[in-house]
Amino acid sequence: MGGDAAPGPEVAGAVQAVRSHGSRVVLVGNEALLRPELARLGATELAIPIRHCTEVITMHDHPGQAVRKKRDSSMRVAFEMVRRGEASAVVSAGNSGAVLACGLFILRRLKGLDRPGIAVSLPRLTRSPQGAIVGVGQCLLLDTGANVEVKPFTLAQFAVLGATFARLRAPGSALKPRVGLLSNGEEASKGTPLLREAHELLASTPSPDFQYVGFVEGRDLFQWQQPGGPGVDGGGGLDVMVTDGFTGNVVLKTAEGAGRFLAEFLRMQVKRSLLAQLGALLMRPVLRELKQVVDVDGRGGAPLLGVDGVAIICHGRSSARAIARAIAVAEEHVAAGLAPALQQAIVAHRSLGPGGGAASPPANPSAESE
Repeated sequence: MGGDAAPGPEVAGAVQAVRSHGSRVVLVGNEALLRPELARLGATELAIPIRHCTEVITMHDHPGQAVRKKRDSSMRVAFEMVRRGEASAVVSAGNSGAVLACGLFILRRLKGLDRPGIAVSLPRLTRSPQGAIVGVGQCLLLDTGANVEVKPFTLAQFAVLGATFARLRAPGSALKPRVGLLSNGEEASKGTPLLREAHELLASTPSPDFQYVGFVEGRDLFQWQQPGGPGVDGGGGLDVMVTDGFTGNVVLKTAEGAGRFLAEFLRMQVKRSLLAQLGALLMRPVLRELKQVVDVDGRGGAPLLGVDGVAIICHGRSSARAIARAIAVAEEHVAAGLAPALQQAIVAHRSLGPGGGAASPPANPSAESE
Protein backbone atom coordinates (compact mmCIF):
# COMPACT_ATOMS: atom_id res chain seq x y z
CA MET A 1 0.00 0.00 0.00
CA GLY A 2 2.98 2.34 0.28
CA GLY A 3 4.07 2.54 -3.36
CA ASP A 4 3.93 5.77 -5.34
CA ALA A 5 0.72 4.77 -7.19
CA ALA A 6 -0.57 2.10 -4.79
CA PRO A 7 -2.58 -0.02 -4.85
CA GLY A 8 -3.17 -0.07 -8.62
CA PRO A 9 0.13 -1.50 -9.93
CA GLU A 10 0.47 -3.88 -6.98
CA VAL A 11 -2.98 -5.41 -7.51
CA ALA A 12 -2.53 -5.56 -11.29
CA GLY A 13 0.86 -7.26 -10.83
CA ALA A 14 -0.61 -9.80 -8.45
CA VAL A 15 -3.38 -10.56 -10.92
CA GLN A 16 -0.83 -11.01 -13.71
CA ALA A 17 1.20 -13.39 -11.56
CA VAL A 18 -1.84 -15.48 -10.69
CA ARG A 19 -3.11 -15.64 -14.25
CA SER A 20 0.27 -16.24 -15.90
CA HIS A 21 2.02 -18.53 -13.43
CA GLY A 22 -0.63 -19.71 -11.00
CA SER A 23 1.10 -17.86 -8.19
CA ARG A 24 -0.52 -17.94 -4.76
CA VAL A 25 -0.75 -14.32 -3.65
CA VAL A 26 -2.26 -12.65 -0.58
CA LEU A 27 -2.97 -8.93 -0.90
CA VAL A 28 -2.24 -7.13 2.37
CA GLY A 29 -3.85 -3.72 2.82
CA ASN A 30 -7.09 -1.78 3.04
CA GLU A 31 -9.82 -4.05 1.69
CA ALA A 32 -12.01 -1.10 0.72
CA LEU A 33 -9.31 -0.01 -1.72
CA LEU A 34 -8.22 -3.44 -2.91
CA ARG A 35 -11.64 -4.88 -3.79
CA PRO A 36 -12.46 -2.18 -6.39
CA GLU A 37 -9.08 -2.73 -8.06
CA LEU A 38 -9.77 -6.46 -8.39
CA ALA A 39 -13.21 -5.68 -9.82
CA ARG A 40 -11.75 -3.17 -12.28
CA LEU A 41 -9.39 -5.85 -13.55
CA GLY A 42 -12.16 -8.44 -13.80
CA ALA A 43 -10.33 -10.58 -11.27
CA THR A 44 -12.95 -11.07 -8.57
CA GLU A 45 -13.22 -14.74 -9.48
CA LEU A 46 -9.52 -15.37 -8.86
CA ALA A 47 -8.43 -16.96 -5.59
CA ILE A 48 -6.66 -13.86 -4.27
CA PRO A 49 -7.41 -13.47 -0.55
CA ILE A 50 -7.11 -10.09 1.16
CA ARG A 51 -5.66 -9.53 4.62
CA HIS A 52 -7.27 -6.29 5.76
CA CYS A 53 -5.08 -3.65 7.44
CA THR A 54 -5.97 -0.17 8.63
CA GLU A 55 -2.58 1.57 8.42
CA VAL A 56 0.02 2.39 5.77
CA ILE A 57 3.73 3.19 6.10
CA THR A 58 4.32 6.06 3.69
CA MET A 59 7.48 7.12 1.89
CA HIS A 60 7.76 10.05 4.30
CA ASP A 61 7.59 8.01 7.51
CA HIS A 62 10.68 7.35 9.59
CA PRO A 63 11.32 3.63 8.91
CA GLY A 64 12.05 2.36 12.41
CA GLN A 65 9.45 4.50 14.18
CA ALA A 66 6.73 3.64 11.66
CA VAL A 67 7.33 -0.10 11.97
CA ARG A 68 7.14 0.12 15.76
CA LYS A 69 4.09 2.41 15.97
CA LYS A 70 2.02 1.31 12.96
CA ARG A 71 1.42 -2.25 14.08
CA ASP A 72 -1.51 -2.73 11.70
CA SER A 73 0.33 -1.40 8.68
CA SER A 74 0.23 -3.52 5.54
CA MET A 75 4.00 -3.89 5.46
CA ARG A 76 4.41 -4.98 9.07
CA VAL A 77 1.48 -7.41 8.87
CA ALA A 78 2.93 -8.96 5.68
CA PHE A 79 6.27 -9.57 7.39
CA GLU A 80 4.54 -11.04 10.43
CA MET A 81 2.67 -13.45 8.14
CA VAL A 82 6.01 -14.70 6.81
CA ARG A 83 7.42 -15.03 10.32
CA ARG A 84 4.39 -17.11 11.39
CA GLY A 85 4.59 -19.29 8.29
CA GLU A 86 1.33 -17.96 6.80
CA ALA A 87 3.24 -16.74 3.73
CA SER A 88 6.57 -17.65 2.16
CA ALA A 89 7.82 -14.25 1.04
CA VAL A 90 7.11 -10.51 1.06
CA VAL A 91 7.05 -8.31 -2.05
CA SER A 92 6.80 -4.57 -1.38
CA ALA A 93 7.06 -1.36 -3.42
CA GLY A 94 6.84 0.72 -0.26
CA ASN A 95 9.39 2.56 1.85
CA SER A 96 12.61 0.57 1.41
CA GLY A 97 13.92 1.71 4.79
CA ALA A 98 10.78 0.31 6.41
CA VAL A 99 11.25 -2.97 4.53
CA LEU A 100 14.74 -3.16 6.03
CA ALA A 101 13.36 -2.32 9.47
CA CYS A 102 10.73 -5.05 9.17
CA GLY A 103 13.41 -7.48 8.08
CA LEU A 104 15.54 -6.63 11.11
CA PHE A 105 12.82 -6.37 13.77
CA ILE A 106 10.38 -9.05 12.59
CA LEU A 107 12.20 -11.66 10.48
CA ARG A 108 15.54 -10.97 12.22
CA ARG A 109 19.04 -11.30 10.83
CA LEU A 110 20.60 -14.63 10.06
CA LYS A 111 22.66 -15.92 12.96
CA GLY A 112 26.22 -14.60 12.87
CA LEU A 113 25.46 -11.87 10.32
CA ASP A 114 26.32 -8.24 11.00
CA ARG A 115 23.85 -6.58 8.65
CA PRO A 116 21.66 -7.55 5.69
CA GLY A 117 22.09 -5.83 2.34
CA ILE A 118 20.03 -4.99 -0.73
CA ALA A 119 21.30 -6.74 -3.87
CA VAL A 120 20.63 -5.54 -7.42
CA SER A 121 21.61 -7.42 -10.58
CA LEU A 122 22.93 -5.33 -13.46
CA PRO A 123 23.94 -6.43 -16.97
CA ARG A 124 27.62 -6.92 -17.76
CA LEU A 125 29.55 -8.09 -20.79
CA THR A 126 31.11 -11.56 -20.85
CA ARG A 127 34.28 -12.44 -22.72
CA SER A 128 35.82 -15.53 -24.29
CA PRO A 129 39.16 -16.90 -23.03
CA GLN A 130 40.72 -14.90 -25.86
CA GLY A 131 39.20 -11.66 -24.57
CA ALA A 132 36.48 -11.20 -27.20
CA ILE A 133 33.06 -9.98 -26.05
CA VAL A 134 30.64 -12.88 -26.54
CA GLY A 135 27.50 -12.09 -24.59
CA VAL A 136 25.75 -10.48 -21.65
CA GLY A 137 25.73 -11.79 -18.10
CA GLN A 138 24.86 -10.33 -14.72
CA CYS A 139 26.83 -8.70 -11.94
CA LEU A 140 25.36 -8.40 -8.45
CA LEU A 141 25.84 -5.04 -6.74
CA LEU A 142 25.63 -5.27 -2.94
CA ASP A 143 24.74 -3.18 -0.90
CA THR A 144 22.56 -0.66 -2.75
CA GLY A 145 20.98 1.27 0.11
CA ALA A 146 20.53 -0.62 3.36
CA ASN A 147 23.69 0.41 5.25
CA VAL A 148 25.25 3.85 4.92
CA GLU A 149 27.94 3.07 7.48
CA VAL A 150 29.67 -0.30 7.52
CA LYS A 151 32.64 -2.05 9.06
CA PRO A 152 35.29 -4.15 7.29
CA PHE A 153 33.65 -7.43 8.29
CA THR A 154 30.29 -6.10 7.03
CA LEU A 155 31.78 -5.83 3.55
CA ALA A 156 33.41 -9.24 3.90
CA GLN A 157 30.07 -10.78 4.78
CA PHE A 158 28.45 -9.00 1.81
CA ALA A 159 30.93 -10.92 -0.33
CA VAL A 160 29.67 -14.18 1.20
CA LEU A 161 26.01 -13.20 0.73
CA GLY A 162 26.57 -12.09 -2.85
CA ALA A 163 28.60 -15.12 -3.87
CA THR A 164 26.05 -17.52 -2.36
CA PHE A 165 23.22 -15.74 -4.15
CA ALA A 166 25.11 -15.85 -7.45
CA ARG A 167 25.65 -19.60 -7.08
CA LEU A 168 21.98 -20.21 -6.30
CA ARG A 169 21.07 -18.27 -9.40
CA ALA A 170 23.11 -20.69 -11.53
CA PRO A 171 22.01 -24.15 -10.29
CA GLY A 172 23.84 -27.13 -11.69
CA SER A 173 26.81 -25.06 -12.80
CA ALA A 174 30.35 -25.14 -11.47
CA LEU A 175 30.28 -21.39 -10.94
CA LYS A 176 32.85 -20.05 -8.51
CA PRO A 177 31.75 -16.42 -8.35
CA ARG A 178 34.32 -13.68 -8.81
CA VAL A 179 33.90 -11.05 -6.11
CA GLY A 180 35.42 -7.57 -6.22
CA LEU A 181 35.53 -4.74 -3.68
CA LEU A 182 34.59 -1.36 -5.19
CA SER A 183 37.33 1.23 -4.78
CA ASN A 184 38.92 4.16 -6.62
CA GLY A 185 41.61 1.99 -8.17
CA GLU A 186 42.79 -1.60 -8.52
CA GLU A 187 45.99 -1.16 -6.51
CA ALA A 188 45.96 -2.42 -2.93
CA SER A 189 47.18 0.99 -1.76
CA LYS A 190 43.99 2.69 -3.00
CA GLY A 191 40.75 3.14 -1.10
CA THR A 192 39.88 4.32 2.40
CA PRO A 193 41.30 2.70 5.55
CA LEU A 194 38.00 0.81 5.89
CA LEU A 195 38.28 -0.56 2.36
CA ARG A 196 41.91 -1.54 2.81
CA GLU A 197 41.05 -3.40 6.01
CA ALA A 198 38.18 -5.20 4.30
CA HIS A 199 40.51 -6.05 1.41
CA GLU A 200 43.08 -7.55 3.78
CA LEU A 201 40.39 -9.58 5.53
CA LEU A 202 39.08 -11.06 2.27
CA ALA A 203 42.53 -11.56 0.76
CA SER A 204 43.90 -13.31 3.84
CA THR A 205 40.88 -15.59 4.28
CA PRO A 206 40.37 -17.38 0.96
CA SER A 207 37.08 -19.17 0.45
CA PRO A 208 36.46 -22.39 -1.50
CA ASP A 209 33.08 -20.94 -2.53
CA PHE A 210 34.18 -17.77 -4.33
CA GLN A 211 37.23 -16.07 -5.84
CA TYR A 212 38.10 -12.70 -4.34
CA VAL A 213 39.74 -10.66 -7.10
CA GLY A 214 40.64 -7.58 -5.03
CA PHE A 215 39.79 -3.94 -5.65
CA VAL A 216 37.72 -3.14 -8.73
CA GLU A 217 36.54 0.14 -10.23
CA GLY A 218 33.08 1.37 -11.18
CA ARG A 219 33.59 0.57 -14.85
CA ASP A 220 34.21 -3.08 -13.95
CA LEU A 221 30.56 -3.46 -13.00
CA PHE A 222 29.66 -3.67 -16.68
CA GLN A 223 32.76 -5.03 -18.43
CA TRP A 224 35.36 -6.40 -16.06
CA GLN A 225 38.34 -8.34 -17.39
CA GLN A 226 40.80 -9.83 -14.95
CA PRO A 227 44.17 -8.04 -15.00
CA GLY A 228 46.74 -10.02 -16.93
CA GLY A 229 44.97 -10.16 -20.26
CA PRO A 230 42.94 -12.74 -22.16
CA GLY A 231 43.04 -16.34 -21.01
CA VAL A 232 43.98 -15.57 -17.40
CA ASP A 233 40.67 -16.68 -15.92
CA GLY A 234 38.95 -18.39 -18.82
CA GLY A 235 36.87 -15.34 -19.74
CA GLY A 236 33.59 -14.54 -18.02
CA GLY A 237 33.32 -11.42 -15.89
CA LEU A 238 32.81 -10.05 -12.43
CA ASP A 239 29.90 -11.75 -10.64
CA VAL A 240 29.63 -9.68 -7.44
CA MET A 241 30.67 -6.11 -6.65
CA VAL A 242 30.72 -5.29 -2.93
CA THR A 243 30.33 -1.80 -1.48
CA ASP A 244 28.55 0.12 1.26
CA GLY A 245 24.92 1.12 0.87
CA PHE A 246 25.59 4.81 0.29
CA THR A 247 28.07 4.24 -2.53
CA GLY A 248 26.03 1.39 -3.97
CA ASN A 249 22.87 3.49 -4.11
CA VAL A 250 24.75 6.29 -5.88
CA VAL A 251 26.19 3.80 -8.39
CA LEU A 252 22.77 2.27 -9.02
CA LYS A 253 20.99 5.59 -9.53
CA THR A 254 23.83 6.83 -11.75
CA ALA A 255 23.61 3.70 -13.90
CA GLU A 256 19.85 4.06 -14.22
CA GLY A 257 20.23 7.73 -15.16
CA ALA A 258 22.88 6.93 -17.75
CA GLY A 259 20.60 4.31 -19.26
CA ARG A 260 17.72 6.78 -19.54
CA PHE A 261 20.06 9.39 -21.07
CA LEU A 262 21.22 7.00 -23.79
CA ALA A 263 17.66 5.95 -24.58
CA GLU A 264 16.42 9.55 -24.85
CA PHE A 265 19.48 10.62 -26.84
CA LEU A 266 18.96 7.85 -29.39
CA ARG A 267 15.26 8.69 -29.64
CA MET A 268 16.07 12.37 -30.19
CA GLN A 269 18.69 11.67 -32.86
CA VAL A 270 16.50 9.21 -34.74
CA LYS A 271 13.74 11.82 -35.10
CA ARG A 272 16.11 14.30 -36.75
CA SER A 273 16.38 12.73 -40.21
CA LEU A 274 14.86 10.11 -42.47
CA LEU A 275 18.29 8.49 -42.87
CA ALA A 276 18.55 8.03 -39.08
CA GLN A 277 15.04 6.57 -39.02
CA LEU A 278 16.00 4.11 -41.75
CA GLY A 279 19.10 3.13 -39.80
CA ALA A 280 17.01 2.64 -36.67
CA LEU A 281 14.62 0.45 -38.64
CA LEU A 282 17.51 -1.73 -39.78
CA MET A 283 18.83 -1.84 -36.22
CA ARG A 284 15.43 -2.67 -34.69
CA PRO A 285 16.29 -6.27 -33.67
CA VAL A 286 19.47 -5.09 -31.94
CA LEU A 287 17.71 -2.18 -30.24
CA ARG A 288 14.92 -4.49 -29.08
CA GLU A 289 17.47 -6.84 -27.54
CA LEU A 290 19.25 -3.91 -25.87
CA LYS A 291 15.95 -2.76 -24.39
CA GLN A 292 15.40 -6.22 -22.91
CA VAL A 293 18.89 -6.28 -21.40
CA VAL A 294 18.50 -2.95 -19.61
CA ASP A 295 14.80 -3.37 -18.78
CA VAL A 296 14.32 -2.42 -15.11
CA ASP A 297 10.81 -3.88 -14.98
CA GLY A 298 12.19 -7.23 -16.10
CA ARG A 299 14.37 -7.25 -13.00
CA GLY A 300 11.28 -7.00 -10.81
CA GLY A 301 12.85 -6.14 -7.49
CA ALA A 302 15.90 -6.50 -5.29
CA PRO A 303 16.24 -9.14 -2.58
CA LEU A 304 17.08 -8.13 0.98
CA LEU A 305 19.84 -10.65 1.62
CA GLY A 306 20.61 -11.67 5.18
CA VAL A 307 17.23 -11.77 6.90
CA ASP A 308 15.58 -15.02 7.96
CA GLY A 309 13.14 -15.15 5.08
CA VAL A 310 12.58 -13.87 1.55
CA ALA A 311 11.84 -10.17 1.07
CA ILE A 312 11.83 -8.42 -2.32
CA ILE A 313 12.09 -4.62 -2.49
CA CYS A 314 10.53 -3.05 -5.57
CA HIS A 315 10.92 0.50 -6.80
CA GLY A 316 8.21 2.83 -5.55
CA ARG A 317 7.26 3.53 -9.18
CA SER A 318 7.12 -0.14 -10.17
CA SER A 319 4.70 -1.07 -12.93
CA ALA A 320 2.32 -4.02 -12.80
CA ARG A 321 4.78 -6.02 -14.91
CA ALA A 322 7.59 -5.28 -12.45
CA ILE A 323 5.42 -6.40 -9.53
CA ALA A 324 4.47 -9.62 -11.34
CA ARG A 325 8.14 -10.29 -12.06
CA ALA A 326 9.05 -9.60 -8.42
CA ILE A 327 6.48 -12.17 -7.29
CA ALA A 328 8.03 -14.72 -9.65
CA VAL A 329 11.50 -13.87 -8.32
CA ALA A 330 10.28 -14.33 -4.75
CA GLU A 331 8.91 -17.77 -5.65
CA GLU A 332 12.23 -18.71 -7.25
CA HIS A 333 14.15 -17.68 -4.12
CA VAL A 334 11.82 -19.65 -1.84
CA ALA A 335 12.09 -22.75 -4.05
CA ALA A 336 15.89 -22.44 -4.12
CA GLY A 337 16.07 -22.28 -0.32
CA LEU A 338 17.69 -18.83 -0.30
CA ALA A 339 17.56 -18.10 3.45
CA PRO A 340 18.86 -21.54 4.55
CA ALA A 341 21.64 -21.38 1.96
CA LEU A 342 22.71 -17.94 3.15
CA GLN A 343 22.62 -19.08 6.78
CA GLN A 344 24.82 -22.06 5.96
CA ALA A 345 27.28 -19.82 4.11
CA ILE A 346 27.51 -17.35 7.00
CA VAL A 347 28.24 -20.18 9.43
CA ALA A 348 30.85 -21.64 7.07
CA HIS A 349 32.54 -18.23 6.81
CA ARG A 350 32.32 -17.22 10.46
CA SER A 351 35.98 -16.12 10.31
CA LEU A 352 34.82 -13.20 8.12
CA GLY A 353 32.15 -12.11 10.59
CA PRO A 354 32.16 -9.86 13.65
CA GLY A 355 34.08 -11.41 16.51
CA GLY A 356 34.63 -14.60 14.58
CA GLY A 357 30.92 -15.05 13.95
CA ALA A 358 29.24 -13.55 17.00
CA ALA A 359 26.47 -11.23 15.90
CA SER A 360 26.76 -7.52 16.71
CA PRO A 361 23.92 -5.40 18.12
CA PRO A 362 21.09 -4.63 15.68
CA ALA A 363 21.81 -1.71 13.37
CA ASN A 364 19.56 1.27 12.82
CA PRO A 365 17.97 0.98 9.37
CA SER A 366 19.32 3.67 7.10
CA ALA A 367 17.93 2.77 3.67
CA GLU A 368 16.48 5.58 1.67
CA SER A 369 13.16 5.26 -0.14
CA GLU A 370 13.67 4.61 -3.81
